[in-house]
Amino acid sequence: MGDSAPQRDARSLREVLVGLNRLEQHQAAAQWAVANGRAIDMFGTFAKERHLLIFQSGNECENWIDPIDNVLYKMNTLTHVGEDILKLLDRIDIYNSLFPETAMRLVGLQIMSPTSVFPVFAQPFIKNAVFATNEAIKNYMISRGFIPTGEEGKYSDGNILLWDIKPKNVLQNHEDTIFVIDAEIDKL
Repeated sequence: MGDSAPQRDARSLREVLVGLNRLEQHQAAAQWAVANGRAIDMFGTFAKERHLLIFQSGNECENWIDPIDNVLYKMNTLTHVGEDILKLLDRIDIYNSLFPETAMRLVGLQIMSPTSVFPVFAQPFIKNAVFATNEAIKNYMISRGFIPTGEEGKYSDGNILLWDIKPKNVLQNHEDTIFVIDAEIDKL
């Protein structure tokens, strides 16, 4: 089974960024996006063509929803990774391996300036879901091999540390299926 276009794009972008500092990463990412047709305008044509609606945003992402295709678009502002695009791509890979039901795929890059580039990801939008309770989250994480660390919303399996696993980032549908839609991640 081959890679999808978003997987190939993420791998191609990653190859361009290896060994570069923050400023060089942003410049190289901007050039890569333009050269590969992955420069998108979340504040203009990209959003308008898809009839996207602004959706609730967090500290690290600006979000839009496509209510027809049930897709959530997340423009990551790189706040939690020190503006390191490569570090974000690595975290997304870990996230996708842990939570494939809400995997994020690279759509393109929002170029704010040649030195300020924000990755945009698409993720399934979970319709008719509610925020999961802390107890449901804890049970789910334990069933996945992650133990609470003692700090609220923080779990570890000994190799990976996850945090911000709180109701605002975890949904539950009417069938009691749990969906982690956002998480902070570090390898131990």
